[in-house]
Amino acid sequence: MKYLVWLAAALAIAVMSVAGLSSAAADESNKPSADSALTVTLSKAEVNAVTGDVFTFTSEISNQGREGTPPLIANLAFVAIDGSTYVDPEDWSSERTLPLGSIGPDSTATLTWEVKTVLDGDVAAYVVILPAPPELAAESPLAVSMALQMHVQEHRALNPGGVLPTVLGLPLLLALAFGGLRIVRRFV
Repeated sequence: MKYLVWLAAALAIAVMSVAGLSSAAADESNKPSADSALTVTLSKAEVNAVTGDVFTFTSEISNQGREGTPPLIANLAFVAIDGSTYVDPEDWSSERTLPLGSIGPDSTATLTWEVKTVLDGDVAAYVVILPAPPELAAESPLAVSMALQMHVQEHRALNPGGVLPTVLGLPLLLALAFGGLRIVRRFV
C-alpha cells in the first residue's frame, strides 16, 4: 500500500511535468517569430478637432525581421474611448482596409489615411497589420499601432454645409413664382 501511494505521487509529478512542458511549448508556438518583426508607427498621437473636420495621418510599417513578409493588409479601426460616442467606422473613414503587399527585410512601407470627425467625443484610431488571405489564419501574428487619440468637439454653425441659401432661397423663389402665376392668371 505504501508503494502505491509513492507510485501515484511519482505518476502525478510526471504528468504535471509533461503538461508543463507542453504548455510551455504551446506558449512558444504562439509567439511571433523573429522573422516577422513588424512595427507600426503613426505620424500623429493626438488630434483636437471639431465635428466635420477632415485630417490625414500616415502609418509607417517596418519589417525589422530577417525575411520578407507575406502580402499584408492594413486596417484602420476605431474605438470610442468615452463609451458614449457612437462610432460607425464607415462614417469616419471611407477606406479602412488597404492592401499593403510584401515588405522586405529591413524595409518600410507608408500608408496615408483620411479621417472625417463625425460626432463629438473621445475616439481612438488604430492601424492593424495582418497577413492577406490565403495566409491569414487564426494564429497569424498581428502588428498594431499605438492609439491615435481624437478629441472631437461639436461644431454648431448657422450655415452647416453651405445649405442656408438653399433653405431660405428655395421657398422664397417658389413664393415669388406662385405669386407671379397668380398675378398673370388675374389678367388673363
